[in-house]
Amino acid sequence: MKRTSIYGLFRAFIVTCLLALPTTVSANVVKLTSGEWQPYISKSLKEGGFVTQLVKEAFESQGYTVEFVYMPWKRSFEEAKSGLYDGSIVWSKTDEREEHFFYSHPIVVLKDAIFQRKDKPIRWSSRNDLTQYTIGGVLGYSYGLEDLESDNGWKIRRVSSPESNYQKLAAGRLDGVLEDLNVGKQTINEMELGGQLEPAEQILSEREYHVIISKASPRAQELFEVLNKGLKQLVDEGKADQYLEATLRGEYQ
Repeated sequence: MKRTSIYGLFRAFIVTCLLALPTTVSANVVKLTSGEWQPYISKSLKEGGFVTQLVKEAFESQGYTVEFVYMPWKRSFEEAKSGLYDGSIVWSKTDEREEHFFYSHPIVVLKDAIFQRKDKPIRWSSRNDLTQYTIGGVLGYSYGLEDLESDNGWKIRRVSSPESNYQKLAAGRLDGVLEDLNVGKQTINEMELGGQLEPAEQILSEREYHVIISKASPRAQELFEVLNKGLKQLVDEGKADQYLEATLRGEYQ
């Protein structure tokens, strides 16, 4: 009886450990949404692009594995906001977003530009001057101009595909397109529109971009702290700058 009892206890202990294993493993898996934003982020780029690589390495340095799920930007935001995923990459800060997300340390600082036709440049000295133009943007993106939309009734013409904006601009159906400077340059070159379109000389803004961790995630505070610790290590090692420079040299293509 004693031998049987010991065997039974041992078997129960092994079963308990095995049942606990998947939970332990899944607890170390972080699920993040992402959109397509070349040359920074894309499932077609090496390592998923430099931003994806940086976030992956930050979590891995702390013992976590990351799964990236690609979807349109608006859906990417909403599904992370609801807690279906732990967070999303990468986003600038807005008051509305901060209600629902913790923001990581900045990953990169990027320049927002207005792309225009070379034969019909946009003239503006203040942001309010932009309200006289028909400007295109992408659904789910924040351009730091939302106050102009709410206060003046001006509207950014948003679509799901950035490429369609440049087609409309080249055809004269838009006066300008809002876009990250490097992203826009790459897009018009790929579309062979470099002879017609260009970024305006005046930069619209410079903004920091972050990983956002959903406050609806049951591990929100834990993941926020873990990510920031990992990011700080990589930034201190100069990895963030190295990866961005490699991106601009085309090494992730």
